[in-house]
Amino acid sequence: MAFIKIQSEERRPTFLLFIMFFATVATSITGSAVRDAVFLIQFDRSFLPIMYILIAIVMAGVITVYKKLTSGKDQVSLIAISGLLFSFSLFFFQSNLTGWLIPVFYVWMEIITVLSMMQFWLLAGEVFNPRQAKRIFSLVIAGGSFAGMSAGYGIKPFVTEYGSENLLYMTILFIGLSVTMSQLVKPFRIGGQDEKDQSDTLVNNQKIKFDPYLKSIAFMVVCSAFISKIVDYQFKIMAATAFPTQNELVNFFGTYYMSTGAAALMMQVFVSGFILTRFGILAGLLILPLTIAAGSAGFFMAGTLLTVFIAKFSDQVFKFSINNAIQEILWLPFSPQKKRQSKPIIDG
Repeated sequence: MAFIKIQSEERRPTFLLFIMFFATVATSITGSAVRDAVFLIQFDRSFLPIMYILIAIVMAGVITVYKKLTSGKDQVSLIAISGLLFSFSLFFFQSNLTGWLIPVFYVWMEIITVLSMMQFWLLAGEVFNPRQAKRIFSLVIAGGSFAGMSAGYGIKPFVTEYGSENLLYMTILFIGLSVTMSQLVKPFRIGGQDEKDQSDTLVNNQKIKFDPYLKSIAFMVVCSAFISKIVDYQFKIMAATAFPTQNELVNFFGTYYMSTGAAALMMQVFVSGFILTRFGILAGLLILPLTIAAGSAGFFMAGTLLTVFIAKFSDQVFKFSINNAIQEILWLPFSPQKKRQSKPIIDG
């Protein structure tokens, strides 16, 4: 198991990244639960497919601008600045979530999630070298599973006590925790920051060369995102029909994230390592599409919330356990500078 192989000098940065990933995923879970419930209950849900298209267009522009503005900048400082911006914006939306601001918040929450995840993995790549990452990343990713269980379990009592409209305060709390952990992990980064900044500037001034290996990663990410959105649409529409009030829908999402978090943790501890060691990366990559295909076939035949739940469950569990770990391993052959140049574009 991964935690047995951690050396003494690796324990503290591993723990800090574990907590940071916990907070990053918890931010996404609590924020997305509010976003989805408010949009599906208070807005016209027939616009949901348009929101997917709008997010894709906006994210393309955001990633391009973000890449230009952050070229050669310190990653920890970027996380702190982003955290402040995200927190203040959520304070605003918390008390103004009506009318046309609902779809704006829907898109903005996706931007927060994508940028936060991207910033985390770029920082993690500065803490551990490729050999260390192969041993440690699976344990760090387990923080996301704990976040699913903890945040998912905590949503229902929080909503019962304070109402779903106040759940964004919990999201802001997790953003603050993530920023704090990034500051604490700063001394553990490999190499001098000045040298990294100069290398990043040189690489960013060059045109990205999409070699066959990089194209394969991009194609895999695109296909995964495309399929995930189809399943996500089916899941949200069926859920909104089954749970007609905002509090009920938020509670359902909380239960969903709690169950997927527990299942993903079981995958990471008992299954992922065995599959990668025994059968290799290719076998691990096949698990996600095969399970989604099985769940989608069930939805096609029955068309119930349970069948689409299975498809969405498979997508969430396998994507954020073995599939996520493999994707990060696939990036290890690249230098940190080229990774910081090309990964934001592909992920975005």
